[in-house]
Amino acid sequence: MFCFNKIKENNGTKKPAPHWYSIGTVFYRYIRSLSFLCLFCLIFSSESRGKIFTSFAHIAKQAIPGVVNIRTKVYVRKDPALDLYEFFLDGRIPQGSSTTSLGSGVIISQDGYIVTNYHVIKDASKIEVLFAHNKKITEAKVIGIDRKTDLSLLKVSLKTKLTPLTLGDSNRLEIGDIVLAIGNPFGYSHTVTSGIISAKGRVIGTGPYDNFLQTDATIHPGNSGGPLLDLRGRVIAINTAVSSQGSGIGFAIPSNMVSSVIQDLKQFGKVRRPWLGIVGKNILSEQDIEHKVDSGGVYGVIISNLIIDSPAHKAQLRIGDLIMSLNGKKIFDLNELQRYLVALRPGQTAMLRLYRRGKGFMQTSMQLEETPRSQDLPQDVDLF
Repeated sequence: MFCFNKIKENNGTKKPAPHWYSIGTVFYRYIRSLSFLCLFCLIFSSESRGKIFTSFAHIAKQAIPGVVNIRTKVYVRKDPALDLYEFFLDGRIPQGSSTTSLGSGVIISQDGYIVTNYHVIKDASKIEVLFAHNKKITEAKVIGIDRKTDLSLLKVSLKTKLTPLTLGDSNRLEIGDIVLAIGNPFGYSHTVTSGIISAKGRVIGTGPYDNFLQTDATIHPGNSGGPLLDLRGRVIAINTAVSSQGSGIGFAIPSNMVSSVIQDLKQFGKVRRPWLGIVGKNILSEQDIEHKVDSGGVYGVIISNLIIDSPAHKAQLRIGDLIMSLNGKKIFDLNELQRYLVALRPGQTAMLRLYRRGKGFMQTSMQLEETPRSQDLPQDVDLF
């Protein structure tokens, strides 16, 4: 069955190789051939990760039609009192001026909904959208804005079929995952760059809802509002900001937050957020609370003030209470409390685990309510 090799003896004569030697040789050749075959398939298969790492062309080709360039015009009227000479000397009425800014957006539905950053269309008198292939300029209207997350929802009316992009699950991202950014940097239409997820949950000081993904994919002015894509072409974030302290540090809003915001903007024209009705502070040391709270270490958010008739007040929370978890999720700081809270909806029930001096650990539930209007709340404090 096997072909026996010949092995030279010391005297130069040959004898048949032992049976075990032939089996080992055949097995070795079989494994080597199988390894080359697997490597070949990994590199050249159309479904393999090998090809993905070699080129992003098919992802870009699939995603570019779902990305738009946004051009806004802001008209500024001159103060006639500052230019009286134009009227009295030249007989001309002072004219206003206009400024133009550029940004990007993502088509999220075939009926014309587009998501972008709020700062891209802020104070715009006119919003124009340019599509990838037909180069047709279409005027868009604002459906809703959310300043706190820097997101806005636009809508265009077209008879032609649009190519929407799918929102992915940003919670499944891992640091080191490869991503692509598409946008309109400095007016260069539909530019594609690549990088990785450098960090998650970044707080950069833009507000209480900071929860940015950090990427080293090149982002410049004009990329704002454009998508950050995974290797399947799904939108896993909206590019928003860059660090002024160095290149290769960009920030994007996770797609799960984007999905939640645009759902409310579609339905209500605003974002309906729940609140507890507390003013909180982070723990700086164990001396902020009673010692030996938890053998696993001290963590949580201390209630430093309460709003009368708020959900927390109705649930009989007290100043000095330590909030340690929300619906079973540990709370380590105010930003984490806000991230967990924003995932809930007004009307839902929240279960809190507290520590109260003199009482120990407690469990309490409360009915969440919609955050009141800002003019009805105390100013210059961060409310949760």
